[in-house]
Amino acid sequence: MRDISQGRDPQVEAVVAVIAAARPDILLLAGFDTDLDGHALAALRGQISRAGHPMDHAFGALPNAGLSSGMDLDGDGRLNGPRDAQGYGAFHGAGGMALLSRLPLGSVTDLSPLRWAELPGARLPRRGGKLFPDEKAAQQRRLSSVAHWLVPVPLPDGGRLMLMLYHAGPPVFDGPEDANGLRNAEENRLWRLVLDGWAPSQTEGQLIGSGDLPVLAGISNLDVRRGEG
Repeated sequence: MRDISQGRDPQVEAVVAVIAAARPDILLLAGFDTDLDGHALAALRGQISRAGHPMDHAFGALPNAGLSSGMDLDGDGRLNGPRDAQGYGAFHGAGGMALLSRLPLGSVTDLSPLRWAELPGARLPRRGGKLFPDEKAAQQRRLSSVAHWLVPVPLPDGGRLMLMLYHAGPPVFDGPEDANGLRNAEENRLWRLVLDGWAPSQTEGQLIGSGDLPVLAGISNLDVRRGEG
């Protein structure tokens, strides 16, 4: 991990300068390597504050990227490769997400543990008419390549933003089973289901209230005209 605590990395300093100049109220960072105790996020937030734009509220959580599944998810006959993790990654926390805000944040609903097979009408990858790579893996694979978060942000006028934040995986780098293509489509479809009132069984009640102002932000990895999604 780069030492960003004293601003010693030119690339980090450049990012901090851009953020301080833009002065966002709320900022989602994707591709952010996440550590268990949030030291990297705290260090970055400190640098942004010293650059003149304090963002006093933040949220980060370990993503599915690099999270060991204990299974051969890519069907290559070997275990513990980066493609066998719940989301592609060489280590747990690789390429996660980080949220910074000038406004207070409410209690986050993390949908990242949701299993793909739990999605209504889930389209699971198949090869030769059978679930890929096998029944057990298909049932245990998580939907989120990185993460899906619902973050409420109370507004000064009494309203509430509901941030729908995510980073879907690319719909490429797979075989005839189209596992990544299908997964990308389902990661994007999750938000449509949530907006229609669906919620996983482990959550309580509707996730987005009738008075909430939903804001979708993140990386869809989907271009319906030029991509393979």
